[in-house]
Amino acid sequence: MKKKWISMVSALLVLSLACNVSAAAAAENTTTTTNLTSYGADYLTKTDGSFWVWGGNRSVPTQIHDLNEVQAYFGSQYVMKKDLSVWQWRTSAYSEAVKVTPVQELDNLVDIFMTGNRTIALKGDGTILSAPLSSDGLTTSAFTPVSGVDNVAAVGGYYESDLHKSWTRYVFLKKDGTVSTTRDDFESFETIQNLTDIIQIKNNLALKKDGSIWSWPVQDYYKNQGAPIDLSATPLKGISNIKSLKGNQNSLLAIDGASQLWFWGATITGSSDGTTYHEQPPILLKGIKNVVDAYIVERSIVALTGEGNVYQTSIENEMMPVDSKFTFFEKEVSSLKKGGRHIIMQKKDGSLWGWGVNKDAQLGYGDYEFSHAGPVPVQKPISISLNGESIPLSNGVITRNGQNFVPLRSLFEKLGATITYKENITAAKTIDKQIMITRTATDKPALAISINGVTGATMVNNKTVNLPTLPFIVNGSMYLPLRFISEQLGANVEWLPQEERIAITMQ
Repeated sequence: MKKKWISMVSALLVLSLACNVSAAAAAENTTTTTNLTSYGADYLTKTDGSFWVWGGNRSVPTQIHDLNEVQAYFGSQYVMKKDLSVWQWRTSAYSEAVKVTPVQELDNLVDIFMTGNRTIALKGDGTILSAPLSSDGLTTSAFTPVSGVDNVAAVGGYYESDLHKSWTRYVFLKKDGTVSTTRDDFESFETIQNLTDIIQIKNNLALKKDGSIWSWPVQDYYKNQGAPIDLSATPLKGISNIKSLKGNQNSLLAIDGASQLWFWGATITGSSDGTTYHEQPPILLKGIKNVVDAYIVERSIVALTGEGNVYQTSIENEMMPVDSKFTFFEKEVSSLKKGGRHIIMQKKDGSLWGWGVNKDAQLGYGDYEFSHAGPVPVQKPISISLNGESIPLSNGVITRNGQNFVPLRSLFEKLGATITYKENITAAKTIDKQIMITRTATDKPALAISINGVTGATMVNNKTVNLPTLPFIVNGSMYLPLRFISEQLGANVEWLPQEERIAITMQ
């Protein structure tokens, strides 16, 4: 059952979409068309081949330094370079250091499908490889070929169960338009009957070239008492001329040849132990037209139209009305990408904007607010070089009020500074955090920068300095103004907008 707070948050997110708040004042923080080549729900690539991610401990786009010439990202920390080699990156839980390793068995990768207790890899030649998952959810063993299926064009899957256990049923769309399936033990493969000319699979659904949707039963102990199922597909009635399938495990969407949006499956009411899923057959949603893309995000449908407008409507009803009202909340949008509980939008000017759950920095905005009142800009992927050498950061540059801030220890020690950190309990029994940055060079004047880790108040050589934007803490890390500290240490700082790079020169 869903947790109660998830339901409450879902309702807040629906409300926030209806009450869109302009974020134009923050537009200087967003990406531009000059160097963005691709993006997803938690990553982007630039024309220089660099690869950037956000989420978790990275509140803004942060470069993975040992990855270059990146062509595609498949999630689960797998990337493919332009030479078609595949690499996986991991972050140390202790030092935040990133390790990049080649995945020798994979090349010319098409897709990664991770579910249950294993990862499935699809290669361009149609072969399938599999690797088990470790307890932390990352593949640790080598990929091995899966026999029994070949010529695969796409991979999907869903969960089934009987009285004793549950398992993943994998579904393979083959290049000849047929569909094969197996359980996660890979003991035997079966062909799903009555399926030909299939162009897309989703859960236990298949879309035919003629626009019809076909389905086959799912084995579910709680629905059919675990009775064996017949893997024969039948056409879904009441819906036709479909061009693409969307949705999740419970609720489905389809866009037809007239750019109309269809819905079927589960609507949701209640919360916690009272959560109820209400099944209904396909209906045409008449409240929106000219749809080019759509997703289920939490308990909302988010749809993009050909005019570049984004709308939403709630699925939190016992039944989805055909005349469901779609509320406008963003314009000038060219594409959408969906994450687990959020979306990233690219606007026609090339900038990226996020909306949805942000408790793990999914929006790349530079904070960990659970959600915002409207779409917020993904911050620019800004790199830093010192005397021409690129500097790795544990978290990317955060821009606030036109100033760039970096994590405390990411750079300044390389500029000849010593950093000390103290915590004291005051007479009022509050914690006072004090950061000291001192110059180590003996041939230069003494320098002592003191920063209060609670208030951000800053002093240089015991004199108060008024900064336009004070230092701040994000996710437990102190962020300091890059230009101010660097220039105090005697460095020259130059902003190169075409490269989105800050060049620091230190003599």
